[in-house]
Amino acid sequence: MDKCFLCPSQCNRDYVQGGPELREYIVQCARCGEYIITRDVDMHPPEGFIADHLYLLSSVARRCWDRKERLQIDAKLLYDPSEFESRILSQCPKRTQDKMNVILRYIAEKSKCPGYAVRINPDEECTRLYCKNGLEMMFFLETLDEQHLIGLNPISNHADATLTADGWTRMEELERTNVKSKQAFVAMWFDKQLDSAYKDGILKLEEDTGFRMLRVDAKQFNDKICDHIVAEIRRSRFVIADVTRHRRAVYFEAGYAMGLGLEVIWTCREDHMKRAERIFDTRQYNHIVWTTPEDLREKLRDRILATIG
Repeated sequence: MDKCFLCPSQCNRDYVQGGPELREYIVQCARCGEYIITRDVDMHPPEGFIADHLYLLSSVARRCWDRKERLQIDAKLLYDPSEFESRILSQCPKRTQDKMNVILRYIAEKSKCPGYAVRINPDEECTRLYCKNGLEMMFFLETLDEQHLIGLNPISNHADATLTADGWTRMEELERTNVKSKQAFVAMWFDKQLDSAYKDGILKLEEDTGFRMLRVDAKQFNDKICDHIVAEIRRSRFVIADVTRHRRAVYFEAGYAMGLGLEVIWTCREDHMKRAERIFDTRQYNHIVWTTPEDLREKLRDRILATIG
């Protein structure tokens, strides 16, 4: 047994594609699931910012494995903070309320019926819920208890959590934003420079995620375009807002969707990202920074599957 690279747990390692001299192997960890370490990782632990947030890499790896996918971890991901932020932090909830919503949804999914007590081991299940450790997870559980959204009964090294009537009501509110819709509204610059990003990146997400990607210039309609845009945003499950070239309409459509309570996924081509921060301050939101249509497709797919489902 070896020590997991992402968490304190013990794990198994199986070498693949050339054997131990290439140091590329599959890690099997009870907490993080299965993931792949590529041969360009020198096995020295990351430092600074990435070391402080390594637990989130563990969470993303676990979420991938829950979908029966193995996250591939390479040297750039482990030692380049911008790459880590783009590929990992962009998938993770940041605000306290967002983390509590994730935990609340987790309890609801495990509840067989209203009144059912879900047994939780914070030290083991913190990984699935983007918490650094059991202490952080217990803090969120106790806060949910104080807000009367769950009833909490701590027992030794675990706790029984039961959604209250207010908790079930909160879940209904969270799911009210077009949860059954299979449409994603795409707000972006309508120009040939981004045609490939749309056709070879975003549009191919339909086969990756099951969501239909709608860009209004690709659809025939008779009413005014502004009325049509508003109507289609209201029908959508979430919005992809690509701010490359910083079109004002994209910011308006994203803001309108946020006002409706819809999830907005912000993206921007790498060479326009610094200018985006100067023109319109959206730094408080995670942006997927992309370089090629294929890169955009991969990063959007991971974000959608992690945050939308």
